[in-house]
Amino acid sequence: MTSALASLLDNDLYKFTMQYAVLQHYKDTCVTYQFTNREKDLHLNAEAAAWLQQQIQNLSQLCLTKEEKIFLSQLSFFDETYVDYLSGFRYKPDEHVKIQFDATTGDLELEVSGLWHETILYEVPLLALISESYFRYVDQDWNYEGQHQRAVEKAKRLLNAGCVFSEFGTRRRRDFKTHDIVMAALTQEYQAYQQAKTHSVGALSGTSNVYLAMKYNLTPIGTVAHEFFMAISALEGIEKANEKTLEKWYETYRGALGIALTDTFTTPVFLKDFGKDLATKYIGVRQDSGSPKDFIPLMVNHYKSLGIDPLTKVIVFSDALDVDRAIELLTLCQQYGIKASFGIGTSFTNDYYKLSHPTERSKPMNIVIKIKECNGKRVIKLSDDVLKHSADQATVEAFKRTLGLE
Repeated sequence: MTSALASLLDNDLYKFTMQYAVLQHYKDTCVTYQFTNREKDLHLNAEAAAWLQQQIQNLSQLCLTKEEKIFLSQLSFFDETYVDYLSGFRYKPDEHVKIQFDATTGDLELEVSGLWHETILYEVPLLALISESYFRYVDQDWNYEGQHQRAVEKAKRLLNAGCVFSEFGTRRRRDFKTHDIVMAALTQEYQAYQQAKTHSVGALSGTSNVYLAMKYNLTPIGTVAHEFFMAISALEGIEKANEKTLEKWYETYRGALGIALTDTFTTPVFLKDFGKDLATKYIGVRQDSGSPKDFIPLMVNHYKSLGIDPLTKVIVFSDALDVDRAIELLTLCQQYGIKASFGIGTSFTNDYYKLSHPTERSKPMNIVIKIKECNGKRVIKLSDDVLKHSADQATVEAFKRTLGLE
């Protein structure tokens, strides 16, 4: 059986950018990741679990092609040493992945552990495969009809509204075929938009999926994830973890990939660390939990308090976005005087209706794989949304006390 993944690069850019930083700063660090299914009523069956386990084994077949190596070499933020490292990279699922499936309950337990730089690429492919296994063998009440046109219509609305957006849907896609259909449609509509407009305002800025960026001649989009902040809180101390992480990231990329993630330990804690020096160095911030409507004035006022013109900065929104929400947030950002960009994921790559009830949505999975331990220390994400906290209540409360949130 061949891999359901298209390539080693069938992954999100932020995993590669973090891997590059880890290789520079934390090469001997060991980590553990843990899978969580947030939708308790969506379970795998025995067929799905068997297919998934085979696909995990098939990860070891993936390797960088000559064409892919050339593509990566053209990305200015990676050096030749890293491209060579990735050329020799191989997944080792027997060594790194532990998986258990309970056929009675349908519950899946999955952990990934090992050296950070060797295990960091597993998260997104594993999530994509888990989602695909469910829609192959459990929920089969759907087909691909209408997917292309649905994506075209979404792109048309976003572009005509003036939205700058990118596709962020690898982790929770229905399958690779859906992802490819969507990217073909988005690219097609953007090209038509560019030809029709003398002065384009809206834009398809790219895709987080590196393989599809290469296939469709788009910019791969991505910077850093919560995992990097969480691990550094263990390695460098949780106090000022945001500041230390952003400094390490800037040391690696010198202003490239300069979007700061705000909500690993809640945005109020982040803002205490995000002083004028860092706020000047980073071109903007990413909002990924909590209320975006509250976040916009909060960031605008923070920039103003530092003597920075908010119009020189951008907020990247990436939390459960759809077309309507993106357009609404763009209008708000324009009113407050700050630029906006949108990373849209599940709404692009897992937007289906049931065949049996064409007006009823086919529910996507809500699944995550989060870093759990770093060099044996428990790490957590606090988030601006309590439902996204990544630990039990006692651990959360202990971290809050350390951060002065109690």
